Amino acid sequence: MDERPPVRELVPFGVQHALLVAFQALPAPLLVSAGLGFSPAETTVLVACALFVAGVSTLVQTLGIGPVGGKLPIAMVCSIVFVSPALLIAPQVGYAGYVGACLVGSLVCGVVFFAFSDRLKVVVPSFVSGAVVFVLGTTLLGVALGYCAGGADSPGFGDPANYLLAGITLATVLAFNVLGKGFLHGAAPLIGLAVGFATAAALGRVDFGPVEAAAWFAFPEPLRWGIAFPIDACITIAFLAICGVAELLGDTSATTMLTEERMPTKRETRGVIFTQAVTSGFSALFNNGPTISASADVGLLGITRVFSRHVVAVAGAIMIVAGLCPKVSALCSVIPTPVFGGAVILTFGVVMVSGMRIIMQDRPDARTTTIVAVSLAVGLGFNAQPEALASFPLWVSMFLSGVPGTAFTAVILNLVLPGRKRASADSTGKAAPEVGAREDGDGMGSPGGRGLR
Repeated sequence: MDERPPVRELVPFGVQHALLVAFQALPAPLLVSAGLGFSPAETTVLVACALFVAGVSTLVQTLGIGPVGGKLPIAMVCSIVFVSPALLIAPQVGYAGYVGACLVGSLVCGVVFFAFSDRLKVVVPSFVSGAVVFVLGTTLLGVALGYCAGGADSPGFGDPANYLLAGITLATVLAFNVLGKGFLHGAAPLIGLAVGFATAAALGRVDFGPVEAAAWFAFPEPLRWGIAFPIDACITIAFLAICGVAELLGDTSATTMLTEERMPTKRETRGVIFTQAVTSGFSALFNNGPTISASADVGLLGITRVFSRHVVAVAGAIMIVAGLCPKVSALCSVIPTPVFGGAVILTFGVVMVSGMRIIMQDRPDARTTTIVAVSLAVGLGFNAQPEALASFPLWVSMFLSGVPGTAFTAVILNLVLPGRKRASADSTGKAAPEVGAREDGDGMGSPGGRGLR
């Protein structure tokens, strides 16, 4: 992972990673801006900030700054987990309140991670993370289908022409996902987005005015919508950010197993966790939600077999350049809503299936099944009937609807129901090993991944 490939390999592989990271960085700001009715100019600002944050966070993660950074080939992007909370919180307390909640949440996470990093997998085991990911996927699928129809409140909502654009985009994604090899397979959503965008442009469905008006260079604008600190929103975001560490730990383990056939060291685990806390605060200052590892980019490592963290660092540098160029952000902001909806349907479906796989990977017993069932019922149930909580304070609806409701219910039930120790043991009766349990230099495992490390 520490080997530095020659420039003739470093740059092309870095561009490949940058393309995938860009696609994973775009959904959060585009979904939030569309859901909150932002103007093209506001969307351009939000997208530019998201690209800039992804680039800086990736550089910090791969190269490291003191105790921050795992020095692993892991890219960081703004997490789509916080799209639903943003759409719930911002209309109630303003976007400034959402930004402030994300900043406070990241600070709380930093304190919690520092004090309890060795116990996080006990409080937030894999099945809790799986339930959260499953509800996230189902929630975002509903949003994506609405975008395929043209976007809520749009004049042509449900127009067959919108579904045609979404269908062309989705068909392209499926074709490259099933038939494509190597990078073409991994970049299927990005290729589908490009084909759908070109089709929409040919049909006169794209307004390039914002792109023409955008400057070639501008520094991303921090705190564009201001900042506020509503206590209920801060608690909700902090809790979700803590739960999100399970996904980060999973990607960290997947990376080290793929590259060197070992579990991550404690230093690597803590470095990655601190990176999430620090970069999430940085992301909030630049108008976006907390960060998370770019899971699809981990898959690209397995495709290219080039495991150097310096390659991913190059991708981070490219993302910074993209964030400093408003024309790039403006181009992203004019993507027709049906095209974007068609491009992300498969991605969000995979998110939902991934949640199911995480839940099932440890062969859930009766206790785990009960926790997952109740947490899914709470999160999905109140998400489907939000008016059922209309008589309660805002913080109640935040904690019981959708992703927050599932996470909150699952964590509380896992802590209070008897048999937690027994549920966290494997089939042999021994406690399941926690991520990051290996110390540096203990000699466990031998490097077995092929390619550049």
